[in-house]
Amino acid sequence: MSSDVDITAGHGTDTAAAPTLAPHLTGFPRVPADRPARVVVVGAGGMGSWWAREVVDSDVAELVGVADLVEGAPQRVIEQSGIADPSAVAAGTDGVDLARQVGADLLIDPTVPVAHHPVTVKALHAGIPVLGEKPVTETLPEAISLVAHTELTGVPFMVSQSRRFFRQVRQLRSFVAAHGPTVLTSAFFSLFTEMGGYRRTQLHPLLRDMGIHAFDTARYIMDADPVAVTARGAQPEWSVYSHDATVTATFEMSDGSLFVYNGTWNARGLPTYWNSEWRIGAQQGSATWDGKGAPVLGTEDEESTERLQAAVAAETGEEPDQIAASLIECVSALREGRTPMCEVHENLLSFAMVEAAVASVDRGERVEIDDLLEQARIEAIAAETDPRARDLMQSWSSVREVLAAAQ
Repeated sequence: MSSDVDITAGHGTDTAAAPTLAPHLTGFPRVPADRPARVVVVGAGGMGSWWAREVVDSDVAELVGVADLVEGAPQRVIEQSGIADPSAVAAGTDGVDLARQVGADLLIDPTVPVAHHPVTVKALHAGIPVLGEKPVTETLPEAISLVAHTELTGVPFMVSQSRRFFRQVRQLRSFVAAHGPTVLTSAFFSLFTEMGGYRRTQLHPLLRDMGIHAFDTARYIMDADPVAVTARGAQPEWSVYSHDATVTATFEMSDGSLFVYNGTWNARGLPTYWNSEWRIGAQQGSATWDGKGAPVLGTEDEESTERLQAAVAAETGEEPDQIAASLIECVSALREGRTPMCEVHENLLSFAMVEAAVASVDRGERVEIDDLLEQARIEAIAAETDPRARDLMQSWSSVREVLAAAQ
């Protein structure tokens, strides 16, 4: 990962100006800026309902369709979205077909992970940009396949990593850019939950549901990528989950630092917020964040610390965050003809961190990310039904080089 803002170490008191990824033009036809982007939501579950409400409330988008295989589900989401005229929103069973029919500019995909790959591939080849929910898809080979299909079609595909859009995360990234590199970063997550549904029997439910948030946030804050991981899981006798909902993982990062994640759904009392509790140790300063309030920033110099805290305290205005901000970023990128933050090439390593941690727990050993990516590429090639995508993946020297070339 790289940034296009250079903040001199020791002088970075402007926490608002977090470094951003350099914008790359996509060549995809731009969405007109003089009207809201026309959006179809595919998937009418809980997340689909949330996305529909956000689209209706947004100044940059309008809801023109909702699709789901369950009869009546799209109509329910439309009626609960808050739109003034529900009859103006189309309903259907196939999101891509519906998007074609209504002339949508964007398909938002909060379907279950198993549907992410087929829905996204169909949309990309139909020329419809996709804003997908995390995780990018169900398996790492499928995620690598989506990278190939994105390159084949040239159609933008962004994964909504909503934690990136918290002001506090931006402030931490700016602090690290000014006072790093980091040496040790940790995220601690603890809530007692007894969720129903598929998570009760899912393999590694905590890692696969919550890990991606912290892992992607760590990459963004640290401006570093994963090299290897050692992870262990625990399953206390009182857990309602069939697999481990308590995990610790230590990642070796590309800048030589360590990122440690401790997470559990099994501990009662003193819960953290959903964003985890963070501590960052860097060469010229340290920072903490409780996951909700303002981060605490400090250096060895008292005056510098006071300036940093004053800059954080000065940022008090409201601003969009979570999926509302993801939507703004995606539509803005489509209007500007640039690659959005969290585009699939950038996002894949965050998902790889999850799957590497899962592999480490299962194997009881250290797992190198590049080895996992190469095995996933081999599996993706074997499973690919599109000969052009298969040939493209076979031509890659390595997955990591392909991802880096797109940044």
